[in-house]
Amino acid sequence: MDCKRQPSGAVQVSVELGALTSVAKDPQVAVRVGPVVASLVNGVGGDPLLQLRLLHESRSLLFDLGDTGRMPLRSAHQVSDVFISHCHADHIGGFMWFLRSRIGHFPPCRLFGPPGLMRHITGMISGILWDRVEDRGPRFVVHEWHGDHLKRWKITAGDPAPTPLEDQPTPDGVLYREPEFQVRAALLDHGTPVLAYAWEPFGKLQVRNDRLKAMGLQPGPWLHDLKMAVLRKRPDELISPDASCTWRAEDLARKLLIQAPGEKVVYGTDFADTPENIEKMTALAHGAHTLFCEASFMNTDEAQAHRTHHLTTRACARIANGAQVRQLIAFHFSHRYERKREAVYRELQEFTDRLVIPD
Repeated sequence: MDCKRQPSGAVQVSVELGALTSVAKDPQVAVRVGPVVASLVNGVGGDPLLQLRLLHESRSLLFDLGDTGRMPLRSAHQVSDVFISHCHADHIGGFMWFLRSRIGHFPPCRLFGPPGLMRHITGMISGILWDRVEDRGPRFVVHEWHGDHLKRWKITAGDPAPTPLEDQPTPDGVLYREPEFQVRAALLDHGTPVLAYAWEPFGKLQVRNDRLKAMGLQPGPWLHDLKMAVLRKRPDELISPDASCTWRAEDLARKLLIQAPGEKVVYGTDFADTPENIEKMTALAHGAHTLFCEASFMNTDEAQAHRTHHLTTRACARIANGAQVRQLIAFHFSHRYERKREAVYRELQEFTDRLVIPD
């Protein structure tokens, strides 16, 4: 930043674009994966912020909350869930903008993250004076993952204290589930606990018409009930295809339904190149359509990567190859490579053929 004193005594301030914000000139990166569009809002070099737009619901999920300067207000209104990797400033610094955007009569937004998330969220909310919002205070349900369960609290801006809620189990690391998809997490080490996430859609359930005919059953609303019982994991729910018979959902589904696997999107950033981290991240990303994974440092800076608990290009590629993902979008590059982006991509291409290079 340069300051020049003018003859009148005024000071002219010249700010280089990007010096005070991460958005700078880095283009956004978006990829279509089935019913969603996954977008790195700040590109591969800006603050981490992945928006997953559910195209048929006018709804978004966010993964991390870095600089939100590029997000339209309407997008913030449509966010139902935010999955935070950890609370370093470049991953949660956009929360204040997001908090302000939720003033109004919006449903509570679910927030997920590692232990300590509740303390950070309440700290930011309590730093604001809420005497003018009346009944329009932003509302959140905060979830902290503690291994086999989630600790939960309800927060309404302006209320004196959070309301504790009942813990929820997290079988196989699944933090959130609904009929069309689930979100699974893996706990990684960055010198502080960090969560990586997989958005896992359930494939379409299809009726085997040959079996339907062989069993003498007619199509009807009961088929929808059967599919919902399967998606909601209610194996003992009773389904009546007609007045003469009733089946357990699990038994009938085994005879009539087939399910194609969905294509998952995986997001992981800010973790060290350790055997345990690599193993966990590779397992989480196995078979993914798209893996968004940090590649913060080139191999010549491996010592810096080790010191700061980040990945090199080689380690990032090793995860993509081991997980056999369809495509890798590397991001969260160190700012030291701002003018050497092509060199970073060339090095990544030496280690994997799964890399997608944004135009």
